[in-house]
Amino acid sequence: MASSRAMEELHVHEYDEPDDSSPSTNGTGPRSSKLKSRSDGAVFLSLGLLSVFLLARLISFFVYYRASEDKLSSVSEERDLLNASLTHLTQEMDRLQRWCNLSESLSV
Repeated sequence: MASSRAMEELHVHEYDEPDDSSPSTNGTGPRSSKLKSRSDGAVFLSLGLLSVFLLARLISFFVYYRASEDKLSSVSEERDLLNASLTHLTQEMDRLQRWCNLSESLSV
C-alpha cells in the first residue's frame, strides 16, 4: 500500500507545472518556453503559407493545362479545315489541268 501511495505522488508530481518565479539555469524556464512557442508559431505560419502557395500554383497549373488543351483542340480543328481545303484545291487544280490539257490537244 505504501508503494502505491508513493507511485501516486510521483505520478502527480510529473504533471505539476513549473513555478514561473524560479530562475532557470538549463534553458527550460518561462523565457525559453515563450521563445519556443514563438518559433513554433513561426514554423506553423511558414508551413501554412507554403501550403497556400503550393495550392495556388497547383490551381494555376491546372488552369494553364485546361487552356492549353482548349487551344490544342482549336489548332487541331483548324488543321483539319486546312487539310480539307488543301484536298479540295488539289482536286480543283487536277480538274483544271485536265481541262487545260484537253483544250491544248483539241487546238493542235
